Formats: sequence, structure tokens, C-alpha cells
Amino acid sequence: MNRLKKAGIIAGATVGGVIGGTISVVGKVAKVKLIDDIGSSIVDSTIYTGEIVGDIASGTTDLVAGKVTKNHEKSQEGIDTLKEGGGKVVDNFVNNFKLVTKNGGEILEGIKEKDFEKISHGTKTLAKAAAVGAMTVGAIKIDEEEKDSSEESTTRDE
Repeated sequence: MNRLKKAGIIAGATVGGVIGGTISVVGKVAKVKLIDDIGSSIVDSTIYTGEIVGDIASGTTDLVAGKVTKNHEKSQEGIDTLKEGGGKVVDNFVNNFKLVTKNGGEILEGIKEKDFEKISHGTKTLAKAAAVGAMTVGAIKIDEEEKDSSEESTTRDE
């Protein structure tokens, strides 16, 4: 059922392109990198969500079709596809948990050390995750906020 997988990805890309693409353009026009990054992350997240939904729909269809027609291979293919989709959900949850924990720790460390760059970096990444999570349904896929060159030079000098 590759058609269902492809349909999920296409649906995710369409929704992400409309919502995230618009936000990204606003960020580029306003020259606000964080807004541009949020828009790009929305596109990535909705495509990934569509991919997961496509896997689950395809796996379910193959499993049911295999059971109805008593085709063990088709049923097993469906089970494998469902496991793949479930694995993506778990991996996404774990990665996002690590991201939130790491950046929350960085904020606390920055507060203790009175390091504004650490506080700012951690806060921007968490804000991006919160914004993407609020605007998407399903998986959240973001890149950690990059430190700008002034933050990197400050870190190197210490």
C-alpha cells in the first residue's frame, strides 16, 4: 500500500507548506530567523506526521487485507509497516524529550552561572518546540536553535 504512505506524505507536505511556508516567508521578510525556523520546522513536522499516518494506514490496510484473504505474507507486511510507524512515534517522542530536557537544563545552568547566552539559547529552542507543537498535530520535528556567532565567540573565549 505505498499509495497510502505517499498520500500521507503529500497531505503532510500540503498542510505544512501552507501553514509553515507562510510563517517561514513572514520570518524571511521580517528578517527574524526564529520565525523562519519555526515555519520550516512546521513543514518538517507535518511531513513527518503525514509519513507516520501513511505508515499506519498502509500497515492497517495490508494487515486487514491479509487476514481477510488469508494471505500470511500480506498480513506480516502490514504488521511490519505498523511497527515501523510505531517506532517513528516512539523515536520522535524520545528525541523531543531529550531536546526539552537538554535545553531546560541549559536554561537552569545559565541562570546559575548568570550566562545570558545559555539562557537565551535554551529558551529559543524551547519556544520553537512549543510553537511548532501548538501549530501541528502529531510529531514534532525541530532542529535545536543554533548559537549565533557572537554566542560562539563568547563561549570560545571562556
